[in-house]
Amino acid sequence: MIAEKHLRREDLVGKVIDVHSHIGIALREAAQIDFPYCSSAEDLAYRHKANGVDFGVVFPISPALYYDLPTIIETGELRPAARPISRVPYERENRLLLTDVYRFCPEHSHQFLPFISVDPGRLIEEQIASLLELEQEFPIYGVKIHPLMAQSKARALLDVGAPLLAFCAARNWPILFHATTDPTDPFSQAADILLVAERHPELRFCLAHCICCHQESLEQAAALPNAYVDTAALKIQVELFCAEKSPDMLDLDYLDHTRVFQELVERYPTTMLWASDAPFHSYITRRLQGEGVYREFRLKGTYEEEKAALDALSPAQRAQVNANTVRFLFG
Repeated sequence: MIAEKHLRREDLVGKVIDVHSHIGIALREAAQIDFPYCSSAEDLAYRHKANGVDFGVVFPISPALYYDLPTIIETGELRPAARPISRVPYERENRLLLTDVYRFCPEHSHQFLPFISVDPGRLIEEQIASLLELEQEFPIYGVKIHPLMAQSKARALLDVGAPLLAFCAARNWPILFHATTDPTDPFSQAADILLVAERHPELRFCLAHCICCHQESLEQAAALPNAYVDTAALKIQVELFCAEKSPDMLDLDYLDHTRVFQELVERYPTTMLWASDAPFHSYITRRLQGEGVYREFRLKGTYEEEKAALDALSPAQRAQVNANTVRFLFG
């Protein structure tokens, strides 16, 4: 029997919902002395309380426990461990997330909507078997896919990963993607994710991080009735946009992240969702992008700065963003 969900559509109408945040430990970042490296349900609950946030979608950070940890820590590369701690990618991380929300911190569980994470291209049937176990014990509200973190292309869902989409559709689970148009990341390309969304109208998809404010991608997402875009880590994203502005980006005032969100909601009123990316509203690390390609990040932001973007919207815009979020979560 699938565990019964405790939150319904009507509970979230008119509420403040952070649709993108994390619980767990980033083992590579912890070992490399990078930041952030961990977050718990209790941490997020107090961030919510301090900032007037009612509910949060939460998911794991990385699939590290399936892989060889010294290799991940030293290079970021994912090589299966000789004796993996997880049977499949994300198995232990998903269980930690759900246990933290429902058993370690039951006093806060009423405000969280946990998403599990999957690798879109490896061990698909084995991952589904693991999820079948978890859903008997815990309510699950959706799926987060970070193709770059998994080093597995989003486009795999149109091939080897297709059973994952069928599994989600049978449960009415929405899917949230790390998404980019950065050419150094071959795994999380917005064009691939939008193609998946176009071919699967029975599912709802969200592309994170404003899709780098890439105009064509935003317009394609807005044209799809089952596609949404979130603002995760908007303050530091906007810092990157200022430093790396391209002619393919929207012509916006990138000196003010709150104004960027206002303009995005004005242009794409039924598409945009608010999100913090907590605790990754700061990002200080050296990240593997693709084979032999690394990027340095030295970006610092706060949950308060993320919430300020939502607060800067008009009451009508905030109501619209809430309606978008509820529609993404529940259909």
